[in-house]
Amino acid sequence: MPTAEDLQHPLPWPETLERLRDFPTRLLTAIHGIPEQDLQHPEAQGRWSILNVVAHLGDLELVTAVRIRSILAQEHPPLVGFDQERTINAVHASDTLAEALEQLAFHRRSNLTVVGRLSAGELERSGEHREYGSMTVRQLINRVQRHQEGHLRQIEGVKTTLRLRASETFDVSGIASAHAATADVRNYAPGIRIRELWHSGVKRAIQVELDPGAKWPGIDYHVPGPEELYVISGDFHDGERAYEAGSFIHHPAGSSHVPQSKTGCTLFVFYPEG
Repeated sequence: MPTAEDLQHPLPWPETLERLRDFPTRLLTAIHGIPEQDLQHPEAQGRWSILNVVAHLGDLELVTAVRIRSILAQEHPPLVGFDQERTINAVHASDTLAEALEQLAFHRRSNLTVVGRLSAGELERSGEHREYGSMTVRQLINRVQRHQEGHLRQIEGVKTTLRLRASETFDVSGIASAHAATADVRNYAPGIRIRELWHSGVKRAIQVELDPGAKWPGIDYHVPGPEELYVISGDFHDGERAYEAGSFIHHPAGSSHVPQSKTGCTLFVFYPEG
């Protein structure tokens, strides 16, 4: 938890935002290679495991999202709180590391997007925190940054106490693979074939083949998430620009194009968020 001094003497605002942006990478580096079962071990009786810490960070990010939106929509509202111990036990008892990391990363991206669009005046809008009294959006974000650094130090302490280290034995038990030659294929449109390589929930990986002269039937909209595209062979055209083999294209959520090819192409396409 932050002290009064933390709230009064934060990092410079650009540095605060940068520390928030790079935190998921720093967190992954801290736990890289440690077997998940080791991350589930509590530091001691009645203490948290590293997985509990990651889940808690995701909870705080979610609560912060609600707090920010409440402040922006109301005049000095009470800021929602939560019982972190009960939440860990009641909500996250069966969480996997992937689930905990995904919640943290998703809400962190969302919060940074919202905060990045706020004016100086909006950053100074406030709500009433049950422990710290009046807090602005800027102070809430500063608190999250201070809070995460404390928990990152906590993770290092748990690693030292339990002597946790990266495994020296690799594990391929969760690997999924597919070969385009044997993957399920469907004819999406004349001259366009889609081979289903992998999916997990809304995430999906496919191979798309366009015959010479083939064109997507209408506009391809990228919703709800982005599209990652790699041109394996041939020439790919999005309706405005041409890309040769070896090109990688990131289409952000909300963008659109009309896939087509003059000489034919094979594409690897990944949808990380559906």
